[in-house]
Amino acid sequence: MAHFTIENLAYINEYLANTNYLNGDLPGADDVRIFNALKGVPPKNQFPEIYFWYLLLNSFTPAIRAQWITVAAPKRQEPKKQEPKKEVPKKQKPKKTVDEDIDLFGNDDDPEIEKNAKALAEQKQQEGLAKKNKKNLVGKTIVIFEVKIFEATDQALLEQIAKRIKDTINPDGLVWGKDVNYEEIAYGAKKIVMSMVIEDKIFTEDIFDQITAWEDEVSSVDIVTMQKG
Repeated sequence: MAHFTIENLAYINEYLANTNYLNGDLPGADDVRIFNALKGVPPKNQFPEIYFWYLLLNSFTPAIRAQWITVAAPKRQEPKKQEPKKEVPKKQKPKKTVDEDIDLFGNDDDPEIEKNAKALAEQKQQEGLAKKNKKNLVGKTIVIFEVKIFEATDQALLEQIAKRIKDTINPDGLVWGKDVNYEEIAYGAKKIVMSMVIEDKIFTEDIFDQITAWEDEVSSVDIVTMQKG
């Protein structure tokens, strides 16, 4: 299993380019440990993969993240070498004499046939469960976007709009990022920068249309980045 420390962020950034979490397909103990050690959002230009990974983990509550501490990364098992099959000499069946009884109906209780039928049934059951689990997987996308308002120099109004967005727009399948940033535009004006994690059934246009509907206050909404989770 890979060893992740706060001193080798370059390695972690490269590792996250090929997987969603340090633990693999699901978050685990390594993700929580490095997340807590960072103590803040890493620089996007230096560690872009860690940056989006951090935003994704930050969208979950501390209580949920605490549940991942006991989840260890799955161990890889080396495939077993197949030994060449040894040929077993076939036993010669004794020839039946004319006087022996002849079984005209055959034997339906052959243990080998019963064993093969059971194995086939178990295989079909496992395939059915695999297909069912695959259907239950829901794709997610991390979206970072910016909101500009007409009174862009009014910090209180900026904070009020950000809170209003989180409080009023909450469809099933959307999780708001914890942090909200207020970035300088020019001459004291600022814009709101927010993040959200949405399931594939949610369309960004539907979310943004609800925000721009506040046309007396909001001037525009634009996507900064989108990344599949």
